[in-house]
Amino acid sequence: MSETDFETIRIEQPAAHLGAVVLDRPDAMNSINARMLEELDSAIDRLEASEEVRAVVLRGDGDRAFSAGADVQSSGAMGHREGVEHSRLGQRVFGRFRETDLPVVAAIDGYCLGGGLELSMCADIRVASADAEFGLPEHDLGLLPGWGGTQRLQRLIGESAAKQVVFTADRFSADRMYEFGYLYAVFNPEAFEEEPLDVASDIASGPPIAQRYTKRAMHKGREHLDSGLELEAQAFGHLLDTEDLAAGITAFVTDDEPEFEGR
Repeated sequence: MSETDFETIRIEQPAAHLGAVVLDRPDAMNSINARMLEELDSAIDRLEASEEVRAVVLRGDGDRAFSAGADVQSSGAMGHREGVEHSRLGQRVFGRFRETDLPVVAAIDGYCLGGGLELSMCADIRVASADAEFGLPEHDLGLLPGWGGTQRLQRLIGESAAKQVVFTADRFSADRMYEFGYLYAVFNPEAFEEEPLDVASDIASGPPIAQRYTKRAMHKGREHLDSGLELEAQAFGHLLDTEDLAAGITAFVTDDEPEFEGR
């Protein structure tokens, strides 16, 4: 699934049923500009269209940065109207990683700051190297996190912890972000090349139809409990008619690993 028509990202297939989106501006610490936002939007389209991909890994090229944030030079010259539209664009594109039916694992190494942290907020699961550093430095610039950070972070780690991250503009270690509940796991830097792929591969081997409906139901329930419960009930009934359920039950009875085909 390697793509050659992108300038700021790459799409790779590092393992069976996995698609990887790699932020590919290492000389600029994988900072995010308007071109990258457009290409991230296209990347989701391509991954969702693939019959092979069941889960996505989101990472930065190299070990210096997942992403050091927005390209400040390109955004600093914007006026009010341009700024509003640029914020809306980032919110929408990042939101696609949250809303896609594909489970998304963010593999965070090095700096994960500003817009980079806001992008990682939209993953379903986040893992990090012990060397990773996190932060939202926007208040030090006289700005606020404008790509979803004021809304999504408090939903992930709670209002009090989110305000600590935003208002102080401090750097936070991977261990501290794990304590906040932001990270699923923190790995030794020497093992970080493979560990996130193992996490994502384990998810990709799961039942794709059940995962799809689970993600939808959880998101709907976050908006409205009764609507989420109804979607859960409808999905439960639908899954009873799938071949994946039969495969799962058979594997459970025989004490084997199930092989889900997404049918």
